[in-house]
Amino acid sequence: MAEENREQDAFAGNEQPEIEKYEPQNGQAPDAPHSPPDTQPTGPEQVPAPLAAPSEPQPLPADTQPEVPPDEPTMVQQVLHKLVTLIGVRARIDFEKRPDGTYYCNIRARHSSGLLIGHRGGTLRALQYLTRMIVRQHYADVPMLTVDVGGYRVRRENFLCKKATAVARIVLETRREMALDLLTEKEMETVERALKPVSGIRVYALGTGSRRNVIIAPTTE
Repeated sequence: MAEENREQDAFAGNEQPEIEKYEPQNGQAPDAPHSPPDTQPTGPEQVPAPLAAPSEPQPLPADTQPEVPPDEPTMVQQVLHKLVTLIGVRARIDFEKRPDGTYYCNIRARHSSGLLIGHRGGTLRALQYLTRMIVRQHYADVPMLTVDVGGYRVRRENFLCKKATAVARIVLETRREMALDLLTEKEMETVERALKPVSGIRVYALGTGSRRNVIIAPTTE
């Protein structure tokens, strides 16, 4: 009768089915339930580094300190020697400070004097101009500079003085004006200085530009 009642209860759903329990063997711990994979990064969390405080300006190393320019006469010689070297001429620079405070540089080259002088002294004048302009970037009050090559300017001045004196003598005799070569302003000053002791003549120039036609004429007295 009891067995029949158990069958009826099972049929009616009153009896709960028995669940088999897992018994760990040999002291093993039961397996942990499976969890979904972790999607978070496994590495350490990236934290932005704090901004460093502005540091004090550090002095430049000794090899990067601004160079102190040499004294004025030394710079004149160095700049002129550099320009001559860039032209491709090996030469020596003789430097002289004249009593009036001006500088005189004589370039001594063995086989390239004509190249440094140029046509009618054009290259020589360019060297003189560039040297003075470069030095003026460091020394604004650099005095007048004369650049010569093997004594060319000295010989040129002597030639102009002798020629002007000879032409002035002819002008006084003929009472007719005569023209010299095309001269620079500096060369014209040389002629005027040479003819200053001579009375009865005057010197003037015609034209414009760096080279002008210099005329020696008798005075109207």
